[in-house]
Amino acid sequence: MRRSLSLLAVPVLVLGLASCASEASTGDTATSAPSSSSSAPSDVPTRASGEAQEPQAGFPTVELDSDGRPTVTLPGTEAPTELQVETLIKGDGPVVEDGAQVTVQYQGSLWKDGTVFDESWKRGEPTTFGTGQVIPGFAAGIVGQTVGSQTVVVIPPAEGYGEAGAPRAGIAGDDTLVFVIDILAAN
Repeated sequence: MRRSLSLLAVPVLVLGLASCASEASTGDTATSAPSSSSSAPSDVPTRASGEAQEPQAGFPTVELDSDGRPTVTLPGTEAPTELQVETLIKGDGPVVEDGAQVTVQYQGSLWKDGTVFDESWKRGEPTTFGTGQVIPGFAAGIVGQTVGSQTVVVIPPAEGYGEAGAPRAGIAGDDTLVFVIDILAAN
């Protein structure tokens, strides 16, 4: 029964980000939502497990609870206008290729006020999807990274939802997004 319920609870990230990115984008940046379960395989870890990296100045800071759930503190500056990716934990697994199926834990928040609009940690399990099924900025935060890593991705509107935003998720067309992503598996 748990597995069938998880099929109904496909996260905003996968369905919402993919469909909104498709609607808001002028390019070929996102495809349809996945046809399979968003639940992670049972043998996948639940948090990043690599080596901590020195944080970049001016980036959002991240503190982790005992279970790995992040708390993000945003700098008191204007949102960046270009995509930015920071590796907080460097995993020693394989490199995530473009088009891969990935299993991640993630949290998405708004730069303007820190409001969390979606997260897998709250649902209690990682989620699995293809890198082509999410907004371009989210994919940029995982493609080229190694499994076991944790990244922070700052996504300007053009790399996220564009001018249309994602009103059902509380995202306006001019919102810059901040994602903390633990990359747990890729194939």
